[in-house]
Amino acid sequence: MPIFHDPFLDNDNKWEIRDDDHALLRIEEGDYAYVFENRRFDDYWTTWQPLIIEDTQAYKIYTVLERVSGIEGGYGLIWRCKDEENCFSFEISRTGHYRIRRAREGKWSSVIPWQPCSYLRLGEQSLNELQIVQVPNKAKFYINESYVDELDIPEAPEGHGFGFIVNDLLRIRIHSTIVLRHIDWEAVPETPLVLEINEDVQPVWDELNALIGLRNIKQEVRTFINFLKVQKMRQERGMPTPTLTFHMVLAGPPGTGKTTVARLIGRVYKELGLLDKGHVVETDRSGLVASYIGQTAPRVDEMVQKAMGGVLFIDEAYALMPKGEDEGRDFGREAIETLLKRMEDHRGQFAVIIAGYATEIDRFLEANPGVKSRFNRYLYFSHYKPDDLVKIFEKLAAESGVKLTPEAKDSLQQEVEKACLVRTDSFGNGRFVRNLLEKTIERQANRIVNINPMTDEILATLQPEDIPDTSTLNISSNEDS
Repeated sequence: MPIFHDPFLDNDNKWEIRDDDHALLRIEEGDYAYVFENRRFDDYWTTWQPLIIEDTQAYKIYTVLERVSGIEGGYGLIWRCKDEENCFSFEISRTGHYRIRRAREGKWSSVIPWQPCSYLRLGEQSLNELQIVQVPNKAKFYINESYVDELDIPEAPEGHGFGFIVNDLLRIRIHSTIVLRHIDWEAVPETPLVLEINEDVQPVWDELNALIGLRNIKQEVRTFINFLKVQKMRQERGMPTPTLTFHMVLAGPPGTGKTTVARLIGRVYKELGLLDKGHVVETDRSGLVASYIGQTAPRVDEMVQKAMGGVLFIDEAYALMPKGEDEGRDFGREAIETLLKRMEDHRGQFAVIIAGYATEIDRFLEANPGVKSRFNRYLYFSHYKPDDLVKIFEKLAAESGVKLTPEAKDSLQQEVEKACLVRTDSFGNGRFVRNLLEKTIERQANRIVNINPMTDEILATLQPEDIPDTSTLNISSNEDS
């Protein structure tokens, strides 16, 4: 069971609420996140909660932070808190850096100065997942599921509280936060996330939870389902609720499960009674934009009609806004404007989910002043970690009727890690694994074709020499998300 869990739906954990010249701290009516704003220039503000943990206890703090607006300034987690004046901090900045500090009697000192970090997501409304794994004498730090640093802390903690810090004039939202107990976090497999939902949604949740990796996405979807459930209950009781919008942005590299998650979200909408059908109509630029005047709007209308009662999923949505000279001669902007009009005309009757590279999706969101306001929920997908890619390979191999020897798995792990060291934003993740498996089975066939007598065991077993050199494979991809 979690030591602490807060999806920020009803402020059960009694986070500080205030609104004055110094700070804004509140859970807004109908919101799903804790809004935290420091209104003092060249100063900081903290909010925190005590935790009941033995000094020998190992635990993990996980949170999703959204930078909303403001000038430059660090923000992040505080932990090992005796109070807000005696604690450690793990902070990130809009420039793509992180640092670790310590406060004693309100005076901050640098433990690890600002360091550049390529794992941080930048820009307004960017979401970043911060994790701290605290064992008795050491803390390890992760940003967006990637290890960035560690810190030896030999002395006993003064306290075990945790919370958040915001510097300068800056507003953030704090999304789902969880503290989990583990003896050795890295050695123990992650336990499935538990969600109290009705029986109709349970199969959808189970299917999502069974996917390899995507820990932060599962956390965010869980929060979203809770949010939708609470708003639905408020509506049924005649209580005031904010206007629900089902539109969503899925941003990240290819082959990380964006299309799969979009399909599951459609089913969630249906099972909660928010949309009639919950089906997903998948399209991209070619399905929305025509080559001649007068043909684009009818194409968009056709796709919207197909999606009524469900989800219109637009992959690589940024392609609707080409770069440079082609923009003025292109009908992509017309497609976007028509889509926005239909989203308004048919509010609540269908959902639009757009997907694409995180570095490119802003091109779509900045196409029209009304675009960004229609999409208020962002899910950021990361590249799969090498261990997850190996698990995907093993799953696909089992479905193909083959298995790895322990030695072959070691070779596979080495080749996957080698590929991950040189991957770019276009790294194909799922496609890479499928290509790797295909080449592996080809190499196995060349190795065993002349063996006589042949056995089922030989046919079903992959050896180390069957694993190809990944540097010879094309690791980029234009595959579905």
